[in-house]
Amino acid sequence: MTQAAKAKEITVSTLLQLLPDLERRRDELKLERGRHSKTRQQTASLSVDTIEDFRGLPIERQQALILHSLSSVLIHPAGRGARRFDPSLIEPVWH
Repeated sequence: MTQAAKAKEITVSTLLQLLPDLERRRDELKLERGRHSKTRQQTASLSVDTIEDFRGLPIERQQALILHSLSSVLIHPAGRGARRFDPSLIEPVWH
């Protein structure tokens, strides 16, 4: 656009009117590129070889790996009587 203004293909006032929209679009594209890069990087590193590698990751990364691998969670009925928390009634379903 600046080259077009220098070459007298468009006026400077037209350039100044177009500039805010172009800058806003540039900023949106930079943000989108950053999000895409982050998503691509996370997808590329969705595997760990050992449990030690997994435990060495930050908790946010561990959660992302689990959520990516987990299809659903089944909670079996506790039955009658005292209903205390029983983790053995929770069954993860993996992909």
